Amino acid sequence: MISNWDFSLVLAIGELLADPQQPKALLEAKLYAFQQVKGLMCQYEKHGIREDLLDVIFDKKLKLILKAKTASEVKHASEPPKPDYSHGTWREDPFSLPEEELALWAIVSPNNMLIPPAQERYMDLFTRVFGITREQLTNDLLPDVKLEVQ
Repeated sequence: MISNWDFSLVLAIGELLADPQQPKALLEAKLYAFQQVKGLMCQYEKHGIREDLLDVIFDKKLKLILKAKTASEVKHASEPPKPDYSHGTWREDPFSLPEEELALWAIVSPNNMLIPPAQERYMDLFTRVFGITREQLTNDLLPDVKLEVQ
């Protein structure tokens, strides 16, 4: 049986190949990036990240890769996010997905003591991604939320 990820991958490859103007090197970089992203999803899955969150991350990363205009952008889009905290501010990266950064915080936080800005970032991402309030998050009032690929 074909998985959701395999189906999404086939659709992305089809879209990629439908553009005959794409330079061969860029096409190859994108195909390689698709493989890298699927591998990342498998690693996140092994760490217990929710399937619905993984589906959204996978879909959005494939779309970022498809939109990329250069090999550098493709590489950047296929890599895990690298949260950047400088001078009291978290910098947003156009090739970084809040859903994926949330997944990374979920992997890192159980085994590490997060500094207050990192705790705040984690909570902010959680509320943004799942569309819940901080009050719901901190008062055990969590609704059953399932993410869907758009």
